[in-house]
Amino acid sequence: MNDSLRELLAMGTESGELPLSLFQLDDGWQSAWGDWLTPHPGRFPNGLQPLAKSVRDAGLTPGLWLAPAALVSTSRLAQEHPEWILRDDAGRPVTGGFTAPGLWMLALDTTHPEVVEHIRRVIRTIVHEWGFQYLKCDFLHCAAMPAAKRHDACVSRAAALVQLMRTIREAA
Repeated sequence: MNDSLRELLAMGTESGELPLSLFQLDDGWQSAWGDWLTPHPGRFPNGLQPLAKSVRDAGLTPGLWLAPAALVSTSRLAQEHPEWILRDDAGRPVTGGFTAPGLWMLALDTTHPEVVEHIRRVIRTIVHEWGFQYLKCDFLHCAAMPAAKRHDACVSRAAALVQLMRTIREAA
């Protein structure tokens, strides 16, 4: 982790060749899509807080990629809370698309109050406890996927997306 940061600083800010102000950690830091509070233990055995601190100490803004409305079926979140996943007419999980490395994303139901609270807790932890000041929130469309079964059937797809964005903004 620190080797990559040192190398980036040597190439960029210290040499003056690259006007860097942001260090963003992208996909792969998490144990599984959806398990955003569990960093990959092999890659980040001490969690992400030390990385964010090292980035700040180097004079850069720490950033983190995540997909707060997406998860995969093998995630702990999907196993523990199947009722949080958007469903089609037949009760099958709604997919939010196919992504590398060959994963079908599932979509969280942002009309469910427990999902909203979960997303709020994830964002608060990443920003206020781990220290990431920049979030690259990806695959937000998952909140607005067509679904026959939402927790609150009166909420439109657009309103479900608005709820997600509002939750992220307020928690950060």
